[in-house]
Amino acid sequence: MKAGRRVTALGLAVLFMLCCCPMETLAFEPWTKVGGYWISADGRTPIKGAVEKGITVTKYQNTAGMIDWKQVAVSQISFAMVRLGYYDDPDPYFKENMTGAQKAGIDTGVCFYGDAHDVESARREARYVLDIVKEYRVSYPIAYDVESEELLESGLTKDQITEQVGAFCKVIEDAGYKAVIFGSNDWLTKHMDTKELPYDIWYSRYGLANSFENRTLWRCTDRGRVEGIEGDVCLEFAFEDYSKTFPGTGWRVINGKNYYFKDYRMLKNTKARIDETSYVFDKNGLCEAKEKEKD
Repeated sequence: MKAGRRVTALGLAVLFMLCCCPMETLAFEPWTKVGGYWISADGRTPIKGAVEKGITVTKYQNTAGMIDWKQVAVSQISFAMVRLGYYDDPDPYFKENMTGAQKAGIDTGVCFYGDAHDVESARREARYVLDIVKEYRVSYPIAYDVESEELLESGLTKDQITEQVGAFCKVIEDAGYKAVIFGSNDWLTKHMDTKELPYDIWYSRYGLANSFENRTLWRCTDRGRVEGIEGDVCLEFAFEDYSKTFPGTGWRVINGKNYYFKDYRMLKNTKARIDETSYVFDKNGLCEAKEKEKD
């Protein structure tokens, strides 16, 4: 009983400190959650509006050592943006990371690096991405990252890059997913016109500053440390509850074919009643037959 009272007293003391002392006067471990607030790099400043903490996982984390996703899941990480790679250079660990994160109960989004040089090529990249991601439970956005010197050296103008990014994102969202544009402050302001792009922004800026129009995700550092991952990993914060703005159940038209998703997963090898009609879905998620329910 005495031990129990001591634990209770300690908890009340911590609560009193959080409630009665200015957050800026206390010191905490950066990027952790204290008293309902996520703490910034300085160990004092709350990250206003942040609702979830996540990571970006790429082949570089895998080659550093095997990822223990169960450990990741109990380390205040609730979502992972998983690198898919390029159109002609996919990340060899994409499937492993998607399935590992999802088995551990971590929400997943996708990072794709674009190198299209015209609008139709950007649309082709989007269709390629959709063909792959439809097989997984994607409950966070599909990110499009076009930051590269090669793209600038190719002579593309700001308007052209903006048009291509918009074309990619439109194909993604027309298929029922959520698109997000990744970029640093320099790229988002100098090399594309985000005011012409009605899509979420994934803002990459290390340190404390994280404000940008339409910013829903923020990369705060590339030197984060998370239990279950060897070495450095990029840390992300979400300012949007995607479970409320990105529906996981309903019909989706993906590359000209109809699929039905329930809780972000495609229905396969099953029969389902949808809007008073019974549908039969094959092993690929395609509708083989349907029949109207009898009164």
